[in-house]
Amino acid sequence: MAGIKDVAALAGVSISTVSYVMSGKRSIGDATKKKVLAAAKELGYMPNAQARFLRGEPTKVLALSSPIHEYTDYSNYAVFFFALAMRAKRYGYDILLLMHEYGDQELSRIASSGMVDGILLLDVLMCDARADVAKTLDIPVVAVGYPSNSDGIYSVDLDFERMGREAIEKAHALGHRHVLIAGSERNAYEDGSNYLVRFRDAAVKKGDDLGVSVMFKPSTGFGRDDVNLMLDEAFAEDSEISLIICQTNAAHISNVLACLQARAIKVPEDVSVLAACTYGLGSLPKRVDEMPMMPNETCSRAVDLMMEVLEGKRSDVGHVELLPSRYQARGTVTAH
Repeated sequence: MAGIKDVAALAGVSISTVSYVMSGKRSIGDATKKKVLAAAKELGYMPNAQARFLRGEPTKVLALSSPIHEYTDYSNYAVFFFALAMRAKRYGYDILLLMHEYGDQELSRIASSGMVDGILLLDVLMCDARADVAKTLDIPVVAVGYPSNSDGIYSVDLDFERMGREAIEKAHALGHRHVLIAGSERNAYEDGSNYLVRFRDAAVKKGDDLGVSVMFKPSTGFGRDDVNLMLDEAFAEDSEISLIICQTNAAHISNVLACLQARAIKVPEDVSVLAACTYGLGSLPKRVDEMPMMPNETCSRAVDLMMEVLEGKRSDVGHVELLPSRYQARGTVTAH
């Protein structure tokens, strides 16, 4: 069976050039690309799914690496999965779901199997092992998320750092000087969950810049008792908290509102409440101001970007697109 060395010899190019033509990871001139593909076709060389794509024989399948963790929010998980699947369907693609907690171990296996044309990443960490593995693969990898080690992949995400800064800038403009970030579970931050960490760290830094005290309290759970404990600790440390930013989910935010009411703390007259990095809050008894996740926008753009790479329209590996967030005012954040 012919190998990459045979293709390089027949085409009169280097092995690395053959690799770049097959992977699309660098721009190669049309004449050289045609020569390499002609040599590969003559020799019957078929290293992976993307090579077949470039010869007009795609698998029409994308792998989706989306590890399941203890802290995974399944309601958000489903929304992002279906947003990716529906966008892929528009291009005639199916999704092969990979859910192993250590997804980096699956990437090499699935890439070498020839079963998929490219790989999408969800649940991205700040330093994601899958992004390092992507550098060794011959098929493109696009992340819905922005890891710090993104030089071997394409990344699309909301600009969560900007979101964090804008949340504190708005708080400062409204007179709030004492802010509590009610976070998700502690291990999500310890693992380096990309969107949670980027928002929190940017908010804390902007608070330092503007003279706003920003306290962070990770959740020990989303039940009423857990929320009461968090509020007890927070108000004991800073009795002047006037804005609570919830980086959690509908169940937790609902309990925050209920616990504040039980303490005779009115929203927004006494304490303002803002939800950030959230989605699916329509079930809340009281709608809150929100800086939401935007799964349809980010997932659609990620799939579009994958198609651009597969079709040879771009080869700028390491490209990052950060989309602006939205602020949805619903009357729970007011001047203090």
